[in-house]
Amino acid sequence: MTAIVFDLDGTLLCTSRNYRDLLASAIADVRGDAPEEWLEAYDEAFFEHFSALEPDPIRRAFARIDGCTDPEPYANALLEREIESLSPPQNAHEDLERLAETYDLGVLTNGLRDWQLAKLRAHDLDTYFDAVVTSYEVGAHKPDTPPYRLLEDRLPADRYGMIGDSDTDVDGATNAGWTAARYDGGGFGDLPQGLFRR
Repeated sequence: MTAIVFDLDGTLLCTSRNYRDLLASAIADVRGDAPEEWLEAYDEAFFEHFSALEPDPIRRAFARIDGCTDPEPYANALLEREIESLSPPQNAHEDLERLAETYDLGVLTNGLRDWQLAKLRAHDLDTYFDAVVTSYEVGAHKPDTPPYRLLEDRLPADRYGMIGDSDTDVDGATNAGWTAARYDGGGFGDLPQGLFRR
């Protein structure tokens, strides 16, 4: 069997909004405005926690902001804003349904499992995939190899192809012994053409 594995953010789901704008909107939803110092503090704390794979980096980042006494509503608002900003490529549902008739399909994404699954479910994409692996489950972010190995454990196949929008996706897949193609934003209608080496 052959498996085709997709990155999530920027591939299966894309947004035209800047993440900083989403963050500002989420904060304003809860407190009515989005002070610049809150945005700066969140960005610094989140990337510190996320890069180190520390638990619950989103709520911990909000908790680091002076004046934020309850991170929960801010985290919930950020997830809502992120979900509403995202959309799959044109004809993605039809293309994934077609591919699922012949291939095992998976998702391999950096992030928190519950957060990433919520985005997939909100856009009715979760049913197409036989396995979903997030970096937090294995304690390593792409392009490190462990996430790819966990995907292999959950979705055994003879060969794997990765579709992703970044060097992280492509380089990680190549280092793991997979084939890979850079997603260019044009949808998935041509897959699997050009993905697997002859």
